[in-house]
Amino acid sequence: MNIIKKLRTEKNISQQKLAELCCVHQTAVSQWENGRTLPDRNSLTLLSRVFGVSVEVLLGIEKPKDENLIPGFERITAEAAEEKLGSVDFFALTVNDGSMAPTLILDDTVIISRRIEVRSGDIAAVAIGPSELSVKRVIKKGTSLMLVPENPAFEPMLFSEKEIESLPVSILGKAVELRRKF
Repeated sequence: MNIIKKLRTEKNISQQKLAELCCVHQTAVSQWENGRTLPDRNSLTLLSRVFGVSVEVLLGIEKPKDENLIPGFERITAEAAEEKLGSVDFFALTVNDGSMAPTLILDDTVIISRRIEVRSGDIAAVAIGPSELSVKRVIKKGTSLMLVPENPAFEPMLFSEKEIESLPVSILGKAVELRRKF
């Protein structure tokens, strides 16, 4: 299977959505996946960000890594976040999708402060249910909570007071610093 198609299906992204993220037409994505054409330099750079792999992986020169972890960092679930973080003042998350582009891009490391109050309009780390951690702009509307991506290709998530309690949805802290690899 073509590496672009394999990575796209693993991330559960449609050809149309990938085309939007790479600023190309959907037929270009189809042609890349069928081996008729190769992505240009700009598209390769965008694809590497979307999928969190190097350009070398996309070109078949290098094999993808099993885990995209920064040394010293550990993957945790949303369910384990509160327990693992305990009384820690700061923690870091690695961005693994394009929902906050162009502000935050794939593989950016966001430093989260647990001691600063998250206000409406702030970018924050949020635990959603037992398995999802997300970094989004938080909008508080009465007893509801909206998580807003910066990338228009992604939909905002709105949670009622009941959903906040039943899922649960928990704000873990405010984004205070960005670390980006070049």
